[in-house]
Amino acid sequence: MFIEHEQLKAARRELVVRPRAISRAEWPDFKIRPVSEEWRYVGRVPAYRTMTANVAYIWRDSAPVDRFGPMPARFAERRFELKGAGLALPASAPLWAAANPYQIWEEADRATAASGDPADLAGWHVMMEIPTRIRPEHWRWMVEGFVHSQFVAKGAAVAWAIHAIEAEDGDWLIPPHAHLIVTGRHWRHDYRRGRRHPNWIASWAQQKRMEFAWRRRCANLRDIESAGFTVNDRWPGIC
Repeated sequence: MFIEHEQLKAARRELVVRPRAISRAEWPDFKIRPVSEEWRYVGRVPAYRTMTANVAYIWRDSAPVDRFGPMPARFAERRFELKGAGLALPASAPLWAAANPYQIWEEADRATAASGDPADLAGWHVMMEIPTRIRPEHWRWMVEGFVHSQFVAKGAAVAWAIHAIEAEDGDWLIPPHAHLIVTGRHWRHDYRRGRRHPNWIASWAQQKRMEFAWRRRCANLRDIESAGFTVNDRWPGIC
């Protein structure tokens, strides 16, 4: 007996939709957007068409230029939203990768353009909500730990940034959230360079594992904060 398409869709909804018994604060939003020239064709929420543009956007940097032209001035004009940013690389990364933080993304864009397929995927843009109950001094630790355990440990390169704006009354004009730009292709300068990587958010199942890993991390930090535990004034590691 074959599984019908509607049955598969119903099963996915059951896995993804937040149960009513779980509060919104315990179910932070998590979205993954493909980065390609023709994102509209796959019915997903849009990301910028190149990896370079996506990184410049989350870093609020108007200086880079991709094959479509210079970045919009509004990127840098919104720098006040930036609460933390960085480039996460494996410990064995070559020096060139750290020396020019845009080189990995520029090379991914060139590989995608050379394929001749405008729908070819260059990488992924991940957006992760940070629960407002988590104190701002823990945001960076929380995001960097997730990036390293879920991506960098598997050899991926990730540009990350945290955005938020707090209102005068203590509420949030822009609630805290993190952006990750994740390589979708081999980026080291070897024979595999430019090829699609099968283990960096390459399937729906992998995307769901990442989503639940983030929500689990948020829940774990909630429990640690509630208990008041620290290790030498630093928060312990969370998988």
